[in-house]
Amino acid sequence: MSGKKLTVTGTGDSLFVVPFPKDYAPTLDRVAGFIGGCDVRITNLETNLSDFEYFGNAYSGGTWLNTRRAYLKELMRFGFNFYGDANNHAMDYSYNGLLSTIAALDAQRLAHAGTGRSLEEAAAPAVLTLNGAKVAFFAVDASMADPSRAGRGTKNLPARPGVNYLRHKTSYHVSEADLAALRDIAAKIRINFTREQSIATGYMTPDPEGVFHFGELVFSTDPAVPRTSCNDADKKRLIDAVVKAKQECDYVFMMVHCHDSDSVRVENPPDYYKEFAHACIDAGVSAIFGGGCHRLRGIEIYKNAPIFYSLGDFIYQGPQVEILPADFMEKYGVDIFATAKEALWARSRGDKVGLHCNKLNYQTVLPKLEFVDGKMTGFELLPIHLNFERKDDLKGLPAVAEGTEAEEIAKLLDGLSAPFGLRLKLENGMLVRA
Repeated sequence: MSGKKLTVTGTGDSLFVVPFPKDYAPTLDRVAGFIGGCDVRITNLETNLSDFEYFGNAYSGGTWLNTRRAYLKELMRFGFNFYGDANNHAMDYSYNGLLSTIAALDAQRLAHAGTGRSLEEAAAPAVLTLNGAKVAFFAVDASMADPSRAGRGTKNLPARPGVNYLRHKTSYHVSEADLAALRDIAAKIRINFTREQSIATGYMTPDPEGVFHFGELVFSTDPAVPRTSCNDADKKRLIDAVVKAKQECDYVFMMVHCHDSDSVRVENPPDYYKEFAHACIDAGVSAIFGGGCHRLRGIEIYKNAPIFYSLGDFIYQGPQVEILPADFMEKYGVDIFATAKEALWARSRGDKVGLHCNKLNYQTVLPKLEFVDGKMTGFELLPIHLNFERKDDLKGLPAVAEGTEAEEIAKLLDGLSAPFGLRLKLENGMLVRA
């Protein structure tokens, strides 16, 4: 690499569903100018791309998200050159919707990672040569519904389209007395009847000593067992791919979509996420860009590599979803022929609850990282707000934060990052290490 500098930025979720209003252009240009000043420009595509010709899946990521193909050029105005599409909405419109999204990205010759027609394709990195450096980009979903996982083909069956995934195990710590009480309750209500039959017939294995299944929940009396931990096979598959990419490329970057928390605070990442992030960096990843929970999470600098546990939302147009399937209407007691606006109003209980009601979901940062010969040599963050106070179509679109808005974001992110040993301060409009 001979001393050449590589600059990198990345965002959280780009949840966009409708075109941007004309009067947003000057603001967009300023944000796009910052992004365009970097060599590597990453975002998470938090929607599907089709023209509503496909049926909605029986499950969704919470809201069935889809954006008309022609609108993709709106997002392209920001100048991103890597798109992650491994997230919990990738299968909102089933296999047809996922394949349509891949085709739409390919039609625009956009580098993307995280979904595919097979697990091999979904797990493969997107690779570009930028400013003389060969760069690999991976995207993985840690919050997917199990049926959205991509699968391998065999000699007799084709592969299954889906997302690149990381599963995890959860174990709840209890005392011996609590475990005994759970066993008593389970026996009384027969919640484990089917499991017990499966164990008796050899289809499942018995619980090890000190571990007990209560339905689908797992309880343990061993305090050394982490609350959550990575699925070993998934972690190995993902890390092996990173090692291979690092052998072939100068830089490797990872995007992780994770909704899970430590069950104490939304902003706190779960144990398995931290485990995976550290393993990625140990294997050669230069930076990790997280999203999924719609809020900022703390930043950790691990072995001189930044882990953005969540960059929150970069665009949030959730209240402007154009069309929703009957499943959504039925869930919230709305006539299936109601408009999406009417259905979303019902879910929000008259615009009183929802992601769009909390300012924390409208605050983020745009990192600018500098690397020389594989090592990070520069780290600064541009505060961004998503026009939370607006009552028009500008709400949910990113703008450079200034004044008290920038100070508020700086204070928030400094507080979230402090437990990871990183302190931040606002200096000349940018967040830098204190």
